[in-house]
Amino acid sequence: MATLQLVKCTAAQEGRAEKRRTSARENKAVVTQGRGAKRHRRAGTCSPTVTVVAGRVRLDTVPPMSLRCHVGPQSVVVFDRIAVGGFLKNVCSTAAVTRAFSRLPTFAALALAAVIAACGGNDEQTGTPITAPVVQPGSIGGRVLSASDGQPVAGATVVVDGATVTTGADGAFAFAGLTQVDRLLVTITAPGYASTVRVTAVTGGLTTTVPAQLMPLAATVSLDAAAGGTTTVPGSTAQVTFPAGAVVTAAGAAPTQPVLVQLTPFNPAEDATLVPGDYRTTNSGAAAWVESYGAMTVVLTDAAGGSYNLAAGQSATIRIPAASRAATLPATVTLYGFNESTGQWESGGTATLGGTAPNQYYEGTVTRFTTWNTNNMLSTVQVTGCVQDSAGRRVARARIELDGITYSGTTNVLSDRSGNFSVPMRSNASAALHARSASLLSNTRAVTTLTGNVPLGSPCLILAEGAIGIKLSWGLQPLDVDSHLLTPHGTHISYLAKGSLTAAPFANLDIDDVTSFGPEIVSIRRPAQGTYRYFLHNFSGTFSPGMTGSPVKVEVTYNGNTTVYRPGAGEGTLEYWHAFDIVIDSQCAVTITAANNWSATEPANPNAAGTAITYCN
Repeated sequence: MATLQLVKCTAAQEGRAEKRRTSARENKAVVTQGRGAKRHRRAGTCSPTVTVVAGRVRLDTVPPMSLRCHVGPQSVVVFDRIAVGGFLKNVCSTAAVTRAFSRLPTFAALALAAVIAACGGNDEQTGTPITAPVVQPGSIGGRVLSASDGQPVAGATVVVDGATVTTGADGAFAFAGLTQVDRLLVTITAPGYASTVRVTAVTGGLTTTVPAQLMPLAATVSLDAAAGGTTTVPGSTAQVTFPAGAVVTAAGAAPTQPVLVQLTPFNPAEDATLVPGDYRTTNSGAAAWVESYGAMTVVLTDAAGGSYNLAAGQSATIRIPAASRAATLPATVTLYGFNESTGQWESGGTATLGGTAPNQYYEGTVTRFTTWNTNNMLSTVQVTGCVQDSAGRRVARARIELDGITYSGTTNVLSDRSGNFSVPMRSNASAALHARSASLLSNTRAVTTLTGNVPLGSPCLILAEGAIGIKLSWGLQPLDVDSHLLTPHGTHISYLAKGSLTAAPFANLDIDDVTSFGPEIVSIRRPAQGTYRYFLHNFSGTFSPGMTGSPVKVEVTYNGNTTVYRPGAGEGTLEYWHAFDIVIDSQCAVTITAANNWSATEPANPNAAGTAITYCN
């Protein structure tokens, strides 16, 4: 812990300091270790204490204040300005304060010319304390679902910053009292599933919903570690080949019982968000992003739950099924291993494309087992825009997410204090853009890039209370699966009539896809009382596979929670699947009821014509 004494400037000195601030570079207050500190040390006698504890800076006054700064060239400490009641509040970030104290040993003796601490007043008289905002603790929560059928996963272990929660029958988890951070790792494990790490942010005073779906283990194969051998996933090109004697225990000893090899391939063409992490890596120390051409988790255990890996100096050959939304598969890609501690991908060799379509794979060698991803680093441009609520107020710290349409990968940023954002996206590509904040979900915009930055301009993404999002995705075949929504207004939203978010029915087909995988996304901004009926049409009319085998997946997000629907038995050559109804009662309570009905003709609208409309927001 480091301590910094602050002293008050007189009104006259404040004027001189303000004059100097407005002429300072970047219009920020600059305090150095030398002359300025000496001049203002004699300003007054009120000396509240600033302490650096647990990575935050706290001013011991009532109410508490925060400080934010950064260290500029020549160890100059630059304080960002935030106007509070006509005075200035200064806030110091953890890294900047740490650097400041390490670079300026006498920093604790500095008097800050640019701060009016909570002992303000006129000249040298004591006045009314400044009321400054304090960053409150935040919370996160969510439900762990099975990616295969959308059912809650009971008994999953969720770990955040060393704290552990076990999910109940509903798959729910929650963590409260968390410090506001831009990046927090949520590690999730469950018997019968590949573990994952979700990346989220914590915002003070809010509960952030964390989407969490687990992939079931694809295969568990017994291996004689002494003899080595090849383990495979039935019906897949996924496999791992082990040399004899290459596997050891965590302590480096030879196994004394059969080793169980758990294999779980991921298909990022169908859903890029299921892969652990958020596609973030580093390039020469700077943040960078990757796109995926297929990934696979490999875990070595035994019947007692032991842990195994490759011995030092040993390697294994891995084949990862090739899968991407990209038009072509590159002949060679980089192998990236997932680092569970940082939530980032780390390069670890190369892999070469093999096999014959549609059974292609990437093959390479690895020296440890984790989730391995076949990636190339993205060449990015910046997509800029804004996010606001339905009242037109800009929203700070909203999570802005881009999900590739013509490539498999995601990127994300947080909006700034003015609700603006600049998010990296692959150049010469298309992606789906949306925002989330707490339990709110925005509409989705399709974005297309060339080689330059893309300013979206108006309108902003809108985070509306009570809004509902519906996302459809599927596999390579059928080529075209269409979303249809029947509304209480009697309207039929589809590719023929996409609807509107600014006028009735306040529901819209945001994105329509006709070339495999999706997504197709429907947004309901102002839900109305009555019944919304959602169904799919196999527009291509092909059934090898059909929608069931594709496989089709529909995700409905409301109030932060996501429910997953997949087609059941009975498709045959029927083209229409009635997935579910969203029923909104007279109290605006929302119930989503699965239907799972197949038919040769489209389902009827359950709402009577001319029904009076009552909106819920």
